[in-house]
Amino acid sequence: MGDINSLFSTSGITDSVRMLHTPGEFARKNLLYVQEVGKLRSLQPHKSQRENLNSFLFLGVVSGEGTVFTGDNSYKVKEGDCALINCTNYYAHESSEEKPWELVWVHFNGHGAEEYFNLFMEQNEQKSVFRAGSIKDMQKYIKELMECQKKKDLEAELQSGEILLRLINQCISSVMQQKDSSQDRYKEICREIRESVNEKYRQANLFMTLAEKYEMDEEELDACFQKTYGITLRDYILNRRFTAAKELLRFTIKPVKEVIDESGIGNDDLFRKLFQDGEGMTAEEYRMKWAQWVK
Repeated sequence: MGDINSLFSTSGITDSVRMLHTPGEFARKNLLYVQEVGKLRSLQPHKSQRENLNSFLFLGVVSGEGTVFTGDNSYKVKEGDCALINCTNYYAHESSEEKPWELVWVHFNGHGAEEYFNLFMEQNEQKSVFRAGSIKDMQKYIKELMECQKKKDLEAELQSGEILLRLINQCISSVMQQKDSSQDRYKEICREIRESVNEKYRQANLFMTLAEKYEMDEEELDACFQKTYGITLRDYILNRRFTAAKELLRFTIKPVKEVIDESGIGNDDLFRKLFQDGEGMTAEEYRMKWAQWVK
């Protein structure tokens, strides 16, 4: 086992503290282990890029801003944002010019590393970047890992493996909590939309109006509503209008033409189809069977 600890300035580009580590045989076969761990302060904009490394990288933005690149994707990141990256694929990171960043990071590998990474990506919808629950906790883990690398024994590797596991678990927990929060927000949006439809179902172009209001494309809005209520928003609007049409037929003496317009259906052919498919009869037959005022 061995390590290198150096504080340096690279041509005025960065100030870094980084520590390298070569794992012992037991750690390499049985533990998560550190390959490199450190912190960095950018002095001027620069882009660091690599690929084909047998390593995983955790990166946390302590301050400032920049961009993280993974494969064909790019992510703008700021203080509190983090990334978990499979370094066998192309990746890069670049500090901004206006707000140079300060980073903490650890390259790691070992027993279960790939499985943990795959679980993280599954929970984070195949995105490498996420918002840390607490960037200070991530800084603490990196500091503890750096302290461990000053030692050259198995006990330090056992401690490093435990710290890495806590760090990775916190990455996964962070994205799971954010996903739950996002789902809760979607549920709230869908509840608001349902109430709006119940009040404004007669309004023309209601679906488009709701999509614009909530800044969602129509497919996303339909999928969101269906996930929450088991029916697409388009069908919910149509069902609400169909129900309104049946209420008007049963409890008023308004002509069918007015029923078509006031229910929001607004189309003769669609109106006839809804009654034929939904009730197996015409609107007039439905009224004769169900209207309380018809004797």
